[in-house]
Amino acid sequence: MKKNPTLRTIIVLGIIFLITYALADGIRYGSGWGVAMAIGSMLALYITIRLYRKLSQINKEEEVSE
Repeated sequence: MKKNPTLRTIIVLGIIFLITYALADGIRYGSGWGVAMAIGSMLALYITIRLYRKLSQINKEEEVSE
């Protein structure tokens, strides 16, 4: 997955689509828990992407220093 950023982008967009769909369903049915869980999932995805970028940056710095 490291060498194919297009696949990574497609996967992330697919996950965002599914979370957005869940959020829309929560709003449509008036489910507070559904909306809260969808927003929580979006937040978890955001944190995961941030941590992945940080880890990639640290790995690049380590490779350069060696």
